[in-house]
Amino acid sequence: MPIGKRKNDLYGLAMPLLGKPCKWKDVQGGSLEENKQLASLMKKRHAVGAAVQCFEKGRLTTCFTAGNASLSPATPVSETTVFRTASIAKTITALLVFRLQTLHKLDVREDISDFLGFRVSNPYCPGAPITLAMLMNHSSSIIDSEAYFASFHRPRHLKRLLSDPGAFLAAIPGSQFKYSNFAAGLIGSMLESRFSTSFESLVQEHFSPLNIHVTFDPTTLAPGTIADSWRVLPPRFEFSGEGRRETSTPLLLPDPDSHYLLSSGNAYLTAADLAKLTLLAFNGGDGFLSEECLSLLKTPAHRWPEKEINMSHGMGLFRLEDASVCSRPLFGHQGFAYGAVNGLFFDEAGNGFASLNSGVSEQRIGHLALINRDLIRFFWKGDAFRG
Repeated sequence: MPIGKRKNDLYGLAMPLLGKPCKWKDVQGGSLEENKQLASLMKKRHAVGAAVQCFEKGRLTTCFTAGNASLSPATPVSETTVFRTASIAKTITALLVFRLQTLHKLDVREDISDFLGFRVSNPYCPGAPITLAMLMNHSSSIIDSEAYFASFHRPRHLKRLLSDPGAFLAAIPGSQFKYSNFAAGLIGSMLESRFSTSFESLVQEHFSPLNIHVTFDPTTLAPGTIADSWRVLPPRFEFSGEGRRETSTPLLLPDPDSHYLLSSGNAYLTAADLAKLTLLAFNGGDGFLSEECLSLLKTPAHRWPEKEINMSHGMGLFRLEDASVCSRPLFGHQGFAYGAVNGLFFDEAGNGFASLNSGVSEQRIGHLALINRDLIRFFWKGDAFRG
């Protein structure tokens, strides 16, 4: 993905000429004029396929769909298409953590060592505690090391990864923002260790009663329901939904030593179910989250380092305050993986959208993807929201 202004500029220049062309015509779901405008926006960003579920004043409204979930065979995106969320899984994990805190089963101020059963310490600051809250707001000083990336292909035990000095910044835990998938993934292992049950079981226990169908275990999904994903520049097939379903191992039992790759990005759900989850972050879900936990979820702790967009990150959500994008502050999160660029955004009035796709332009300004910037501007016009 293009990171940095120069790479983003080159990417933007190349996209019209070298980007994968769209193989679809129309958007479905809204009025003729809305569908026409949204189709133009999606084609400009070379979307392979997408589902965008809107909500207004805390209620689901229109679901827009466009393009294809699969190109071979050609399968159109529908409201029931399941997508891999990428990093939006971090918001889902935060909701689970705060549900458990609401039930007094944990506290985000606890040291992560107390969850894992062995001492975790930054070798550059050995006396400083690392808390669950720091993992959630990306200030733990735990970073994505070379050994962590190598574990994607050759699994390594968690304790070994955390004994590597390369897994830590030379900074006091809690003092510096550094986005970390490893830190976010640790949360899944910590919950499994604390509750002696699989992370997937905890997800089902707390979200299924709300009629929200989200899973971190693709083997539980029906054949042919998961969208593929394409990288549109350079054009190439990146992710097979059915292939992932067929080759994954069921998550029946806890395995804290190896389940540190789940909670950072491996959730699967429809746009409608992602919108339902987002509404829990808006209003707490009639007691699903306490007022204290809802406040912690939405309170920013650290600014993103990129200066082009005014964003700050909290425990599971970031806050966007940039009048050039939207006249009001927004909460949200994005997910980048395998060419997909997903997003969820909402305001204090309970208006917003959840967007999932099967590949789109990865160009961004700062950390904010242009596809999400376009969608925000499309749905919020001044003080009005159309959805």
